[in-house]
Amino acid sequence: MEHGKLVKDMRLVIGGTAQGKLTFAKEFVEKSYADYSGYRENEGNSCRIVDETYTKLEELYEATIINHFHLIVRRMLSEKVDISEIVEQIVLQNPQVILVTTEIGYGIVPIDKFERNYREQTGRICCTIAKKSQEVYRITCGIPMQLK
Repeated sequence: MEHGKLVKDMRLVIGGTAQGKLTFAKEFVEKSYADYSGYRENEGNSCRIVDETYTKLEELYEATIINHFHLIVRRMLSEKVDISEIVEQIVLQNPQVILVTTEIGYGIVPIDKFERNYREQTGRICCTIAKKSQEVYRITCGIPMQLK
């Protein structure tokens, strides 16, 4: 992926566990449907949410919201899938998606090699997505702060 290239309408929502990230993303989509007729409309304005339990990669390319993105990264790493290629395809095929992810880079560095790699890869991928996103939000206690 070419770093820094802005993708029209892509958003990244980050924050700790149980802080209201998905609620914020859903409300954002509802407002977007009401305010911006050009926003992606899936099946008559329904919000399609995909998470780490997806069955086909195409679901990631058609989602309105990709939830638990950090767990998708974990799944792909454990399945030895090239995550950078998948992210590239998400950016190309679904540029209006809202990616929701939990911050996992705080705290003690894991002793387990896979866990360290997962944490590092997730952070690097989220940095790339943040650079490409039109807007980035951090949610704390249900309160959104726009970072970008």
